[in-house]
Amino acid sequence: MKLTKNISAIAIIVLGVINFGYSQGATSIDVATEKLRMSADASKPIDAQGSPYVDDNFLPVKVKGFDNQIFTGRFNAYNGEMEVNLGTKIIALDKSSDYEVIFTQTNKIYRTFSYQTEKGVSKNGFLAVVDESEDFAILKQEVVKYFERIEPLSSYQQPKPAKFKRENDFYYLKKGNKITFLPTKKKTLLKAYPKQAKAIKAFIKENKLSTTKEEDLVKIAKHISTL
Repeated sequence: MKLTKNISAIAIIVLGVINFGYSQGATSIDVATEKLRMSADASKPIDAQGSPYVDDNFLPVKVKGFDNQIFTGRFNAYNGEMEVNLGTKIIALDKSSDYEVIFTQTNKIYRTFSYQTEKGVSKNGFLAVVDESEDFAILKQEVVKYFERIEPLSSYQQPKPAKFKRENDFYYLKKGNKITFLPTKKKTLLKAYPKQAKAIKAFIKENKLSTTKEEDLVKIAKHISTL
């Protein structure tokens, strides 16, 4: 009798575990979200002037690995979210997963990378691919900053509304598996590559290049990758 009771108790526990697992799966798994390894819903919009997006419009995109499907997406440069519109809801791709997103109308490519910012902060996120070859790639972190509402100091002043502002982009040089910050100020760039500084400076002068122009920075970065 005691053995029978023990077996019954074990059976109840097992059934409870199975039912719990089933109920958890049934309530939390969304097929599209699970299939594309997507994160939660995209962040809620912030009431402010300007835009957190590189382009406000949802444009046709392909996600690598799902090349037979066309989605629509847009990139939120303020919080680094790649938003995808599923029709029923807007979701954001998981920045910690491997993704390549191609905007089909412009062939603009975004990929997820692990990298360090200029201040040495480690991040996982989407970077735009500016140029690449088998040996190197030039990547761009698109930047939008948010400025909070400023209340007036007196009744004679008007409040300044909250706003988003597009800032200068940050660039990175990827060589092999190493990604390094690529300064856009000439002096800072030369300091970042002290051993190659003389050759870099001569290359910039000879070709009349500016580190603040993206097309020139690409040429400089390509030259650096050969040194």
